[in-house]
Amino acid sequence: MKLWGGNYSADPDRDFWEFNRSFPFDRRLIAEEIAASRAYVRALGRCAAIPADEADRLDGALERLAQQVQADPAGLDADMEDVHSFVETRLTEAVGDLAGQAHLGRSRNEQAVTALRLWIRSATDRLREAVARLVETLAEQGRAGADAVMPGYTHTRAAEPITYGHLAAAHAWGLVRDHERLADARRRANVLPLGSGALAGTALPVDREALARDLGFDSASPNALDAVMDRDFAAEFVFACAQLQTHLARLAEDLIWLSSPEYGFFTLPESFTTGSSLMPQKKNPDALELVRGKAARVDGDVVRLLILMKGLPAGYQKDLQEDKEAVFDAADTTAASVAVMTGVVAGLGLDRDAMRRAASREEMMAAGLAVALAREGIPFRKAHGLVGSLVAEARKTGITLREAAARVLPAHCPAVASRLEAVFDPDQAVRAKAARGGTAPDAVRESLAAAVERVRRG
Repeated sequence: MKLWGGNYSADPDRDFWEFNRSFPFDRRLIAEEIAASRAYVRALGRCAAIPADEADRLDGALERLAQQVQADPAGLDADMEDVHSFVETRLTEAVGDLAGQAHLGRSRNEQAVTALRLWIRSATDRLREAVARLVETLAEQGRAGADAVMPGYTHTRAAEPITYGHLAAAHAWGLVRDHERLADARRRANVLPLGSGALAGTALPVDREALARDLGFDSASPNALDAVMDRDFAAEFVFACAQLQTHLARLAEDLIWLSSPEYGFFTLPESFTTGSSLMPQKKNPDALELVRGKAARVDGDVVRLLILMKGLPAGYQKDLQEDKEAVFDAADTTAASVAVMTGVVAGLGLDRDAMRRAASREEMMAAGLAVALAREGIPFRKAHGLVGSLVAEARKTGITLREAAARVLPAHCPAVASRLEAVFDPDQAVRAKAARGGTAPDAVRESLAAAVERVRRG
């Protein structure tokens, strides 16, 4: 069944028909399309555009259709143009010509965007729940390793000692912002287009605000033309997915290289690795590599939507049929990546000894040594230069930085020279960073607790 064609004398070209059909992918909107149709026929009944008993019959038939589709998804393999024609065809089979009244004053332009907004709203809610679980999983791991000393890196070079909990909290806070970014995108998606007609609005006395409430929308769209033609809400949702996927990719990268034999700080759960077809000893971090790689895919979905909208004139254009696959792909990819990452993090093992050995490299205490000298009255830049000269001497002569400091510092700062053992202790180095947001164990626990509270608060 086509929803058009009264002025046509022949069927469309078969190749074009397949090219034009969106049902192979927009059938994912079947629940949302039926929900919107049910709300619309109820609205028609409330404003007396159709008799109340007809509205009830249509609503009941749509409810039964929803149950049938849920019980037998194989019925969605029909050769239909799109999800809207599928619903109307099945409705016609149930109630005859009365089914046409469900389309009274309604355009597929508004139907398509309404269903998509409903779908994005639900997808956002599911994704936010999954992100919250990942934040909680990171927090649990971080609390367990709040005092586990490890190297921190800048420019991929060892910089200063930190704790594993500090690293976990860093990744958790990026995800907290993703959780909030998705909520913000949801707010802009949660606006009702239904009642906009094809572009000019509706001539029916439909109470659009009541219709919005019926479908759980915050409000009705203020301009009919804007409502049917823009997909900025979809692009914003996909961008939120892409930013989330980027944070997942960065976490994946840290776990990949820091779990390698050369570092050995982490042990990945075996169930999220694969073996080599040639080298029997290998346990490859494929799950993490795929999470990292799929960031490129979701980034592409953002670009796809932005380019799709870039040159469109005002009004609905068939180009906009291309919006859904990008949205579905971004949502599916990101949701799968969050689930996989949650499993990896939950099963992560820490090698505290390997982490502490790496954090005990004396050059990593150079910044702390310079700060200690400055706190004893030596101007920081002068202290920085002095410690830099000690590093150079140690490298040149083959002695340790602590040995070089013990030789030189008594003449410059006896107070610091007398407590070099404490200055070069990585555990004391991290405990010294006790200000809010620092790597000290108590500060880390506070940060992790705040991250969990933020996602639980919603």
